[in-house]
Amino acid sequence: MKTLLSLLLVVGCVGMGGCSGKSSRPSATIEGVVRYNGQPLEQASVHFTSPLTGESAYANLENGGKYVIEFPEADVGQKYEIAVRRPYIEVEDAHSAPKIIPMKVAIPSKYHHRTTSGLSFQLEQGGMQTFDIELSKS
Repeated sequence: MKTLLSLLLVVGCVGMGGCSGKSSRPSATIEGVVRYNGQPLEQASVHFTSPLTGESAYANLENGGKYVIEFPEADVGQKYEIAVRRPYIEVEDAHSAPKIIPMKVAIPSKYHHRTTSGLSFQLEQGGMQTFDIELSKS
């Protein structure tokens, strides 16, 4: 009887992806440069969203239009949808309204939403990935 219970426990753990409680989804980091009309965009945030799970991650652009997005658990094999918007402003006091920073370059509104931007990235594997984003006026 003990052997049967042990066997059922092992089969159950294997069938559920292991007993360690760790996810079978690998982590992934996506980095790149966002350009607008061929020039690095200095002010914006870039958002990657998995249409499979709806999980999203964003990063404000750094100098030279660089960004780094990290997914602790990525949806490998999925095409992530991308939006590029105003930068996010971290607010330390929840009672104070964030200041709106005037944009140096107006990002066309089609890029503000993942469903209208036309931007996507196919995540083929976990680990480090590189994806540069090109925006245009038209």
